Amino acid sequence: MTDYESLFKPADDGDDASSVDDVSVQGPAGASHEFSAEDECNTGGDGVEAGGPMSLSAMPAGPMPVGPMPSAIQARESQPPPPEPNSGLPPGPPPAARRQGRSWPGMPAPGATGIHGRAHSAGPAGEAEGDTEATMIVSTHTASEVLNRAIPAPPRTAQYTEGRTEIVNIWPGTGATASEPAPTSAATIGSQRAVDALTHVDVKTAVKMPSQRGWRHILYMLTRINLGLSPDEVYEMDLHTRIRRNARDSYQIGVFGLKGGGGKTAVTVALGSMLSKVRGDRILAVDADPDGGNLADRCGRDSAASIADLLADRNLSRYNDIRAYTSMNRSNLEVLASDDYSAARRPFGPQEWDATTRIVSRYYNLVLADCGAGLFDPAARSVLNSISGLVIVASASIDGAKQAAVTLDWLRQNGYQHLLGRACVVINHTVPGKPNVDVVDLVQQFQSHVGPGRVIVLPYDKQIATGAAVDLDLLGSQYQRRITELAAALSDDFERLERR
Repeated sequence: MTDYESLFKPADDGDDASSVDDVSVQGPAGASHEFSAEDECNTGGDGVEAGGPMSLSAMPAGPMPVGPMPSAIQARESQPPPPEPNSGLPPGPPPAARRQGRSWPGMPAPGATGIHGRAHSAGPAGEAEGDTEATMIVSTHTASEVLNRAIPAPPRTAQYTEGRTEIVNIWPGTGATASEPAPTSAATIGSQRAVDALTHVDVKTAVKMPSQRGWRHILYMLTRINLGLSPDEVYEMDLHTRIRRNARDSYQIGVFGLKGGGGKTAVTVALGSMLSKVRGDRILAVDADPDGGNLADRCGRDSAASIADLLADRNLSRYNDIRAYTSMNRSNLEVLASDDYSAARRPFGPQEWDATTRIVSRYYNLVLADCGAGLFDPAARSVLNSISGLVIVASASIDGAKQAAVTLDWLRQNGYQHLLGRACVVINHTVPGKPNVDVVDLVQQFQSHVGPGRVIVLPYDKQIATGAAVDLDLLGSQYQRRITELAAALSDDFERLERR
């Protein structure tokens, strides 16, 4: 007996070993084949001996022929598989086949009541015993027992049939599956309020604002057809929005011009009037010219009081106390006049400026200073040390352009370069007609020093040229638009720059 034959011999000697004489098997094509002693020559000499057990070497090479199947099994195998219920979902891949003979960590032992607090069976090779995380492919009832929870009824479109499987991830200390969404709580949402998020939602109104000028306004008045605002009106509203920006503390703006006759005082009044008209808060213009300025006359003086009278009063505790020493024009711009030059005992100096701003800064949002022509003057130095915005006014001539350029260079060389980023240059046409200098070229040259959009060209205006009090409503439309752009450019610094 060979070693192969001993594998098929029963361990009990009393058992009967069956002998094989002629073995009839069903071939692949349904024909029977008989193995006999004559086939020994075809099997290499180690065939089946008559009356003895069959040797494995006598087996033909290739797949082992299979005998006939019982009729019941053949009938069952020939039947088509039952159709799956129509779930309304597209057909998916078949479930993964379960590996045979593998013990999965986390499987409940027979008789166990939970999945924690007990030793797990050893997993397959390469996996440590007692893994804290495992993936099991079990039936739905077994998964429910592992998770110690009831099976929720699935939706009608996702009903599982009996025997289908689900993949469950068991995490230590939790009884939820990976497919379940995380619970939503106040901690996961965060501290952001829902009403705060609505501030970023764009709201479109169905009502359009009617035009107030031009042919759109005429059409609306005649036919009540509202075409909305014109592009020019939309641009003007954008300028007003920029002017209405919040100014932290008391924002101070200085207006300078090295050469007299450039219209510096008229620009101060027009700028202050536009700021006061659009913003609607308290705007004060102070005459800081030590050489006898005429700011109060160009604004419309209605009070004989001056800066010296204001500083002499020791009972200033309310806005009305300050208002008694100022003059106000039709645009609600207030002006604090300087002393009469003929009767003044001393010129306007740093002490007067510091004391004045210390008082008025508690009651006014914006303070404008109409300064003199000299930058080396102590009053001008005191103004430069406290202001946050700067306006340089020059006439539309080659001489005025040189004086503006000298002012920029002086500021850079004397420690005031931080004001160049907050400065605006005004090129003012003080006389009618075409100037003797290329204004477009001047704008490009000055923009390289102060930035784009901060060089304003003012047209000639008859109301300014009269020398009388400046009335904003009587100025030309182009002049008003340029002054509005100047006010908007200065207002851009309210929120992004702090006062020095």
